[in-house]
Amino acid sequence: MSVWYLAHDDELMLDLDEYMRPTKKKGGVWGEEFFRKRLRDSILDGKLNVQDVYLFHSHSEQHYQAIIRLKESMPLVERLVWQLHLGSDLYRGRCDLMRAARGVLAPSLLIRAEPINAFYREPDRVCKCTTKHRTEDPPDCEVWRELRGMSPWELFGKRNKWKEHGVKLSVGRVPLERIMEARVEE
Repeated sequence: MSVWYLAHDDELMLDLDEYMRPTKKKGGVWGEEFFRKRLRDSILDGKLNVQDVYLFHSHSEQHYQAIIRLKESMPLVERLVWQLHLGSDLYRGRCDLMRAARGVLAPSLLIRAEPINAFYREPDRVCKCTTKHRTEDPPDCEVWRELRGMSPWELFGKRNKWKEHGVKLSVGRVPLERIMEARVEE
């Protein structure tokens, strides 16, 4: 079973990859040095009116998810930008913004293997899938089709897996031929 939490108008949903990694400057835990401080500063400066913060483990040990419950609704694009500012995964953030631009029903959501313990609301959807919903290999899942329906490749184009090297770009106008060039390791 998988449970789906769709971001409501008063929620920020963050995917905090490698939350426990050390920071470059002080060597402290990234989650403390970046996420918590940015959130605290935003609250203290009156930029975010926060009611609750929920932090929990994601699929892997170093990864966390966070839901920030706001005291009032916030427009979608503002919520997506706040999620990026607070340290949510950049790739997820770009996909969320593109889904919002394309009018996808739920541009920001969290999928979990089980409901969040002691959370203030129930999941928005439940599916019978027991494996992770991977965008590279879309599952035959009705909920996934309804709420995701497209892969990141459909949003931005397929990623080729060439191991490239040695294509240096010049400063100034860069010819498109140079962008399209690929020197592939064999």
